[in-house]
Amino acid sequence: MKYSKLRGGVAAESLADQVYTLLQRMIARGEFKPGERILEKKLAQALRISRTPVREALLRLEADGLVVCNSRRSYNVRVLTVADVKEIYDTVGMLEGAVVSAVASRITPEDLRLLREYNAEMEHAAASGNLQAFGQWNRKFHGVFLSKFENRTVREICDSVRRRLYAFPVRRSSLAEWLKKSVREHREIIRLAAAKDAEGLGTYFRDVHWSFEKNRRYIEDAFDRNGEAAIHF
Repeated sequence: MKYSKLRGGVAAESLADQVYTLLQRMIARGEFKPGERILEKKLAQALRISRTPVREALLRLEADGLVVCNSRRSYNVRVLTVADVKEIYDTVGMLEGAVVSAVASRITPEDLRLLREYNAEMEHAAASGNLQAFGQWNRKFHGVFLSKFENRTVREICDSVRRRLYAFPVRRSSLAEWLKKSVREHREIIRLAAAKDAEGLGTYFRDVHWSFEKNRRYIEDAFDRNGEAAIHF
């Protein structure tokens, strides 16, 4: 009896994972637009599955900050405004600035190799304007530093907050230029990491790489003040 229950649980979890990935991609492509309702029952019917895996997937998306639950068993895609992005930059700048300063002395030659490899992949994604692929490699790049930090809560907050930047559709006019700028900044981060310059890394993360003011032009171009960028790409 116990083992049959376990089999069912694994199957349900796998289905929930598939729904989660599907919805994540649809939100990123703008098929579900910022502010749009996602009805649990209607989605389950369209996918021809029970509501349980749909509910589990939506709960995960809520935890990721991609959807917001309302009071009628439905969800709305989160609206990401310029002001929201400013908060993301300020938050990640403070946290990651502290992290890289703390772990600078522990950067190894293998870490530097990975940083260069991931940044090369980001450069390819930037050239094609592929924001989602860029975000995936960017997570790995920053993860090299975060993985060396013992505080799991800080690591999870950084991951969760930063991920939102790459999970919503944006206007494309200066996207490629913005991503290429980030690649150049990563090269400087690698240089500082190779020198084990703790103070320099922390300052660069806070005052340059995650500076809202230094990225304002790109952010205001990509995200509307009212969070309606999805309808403009």
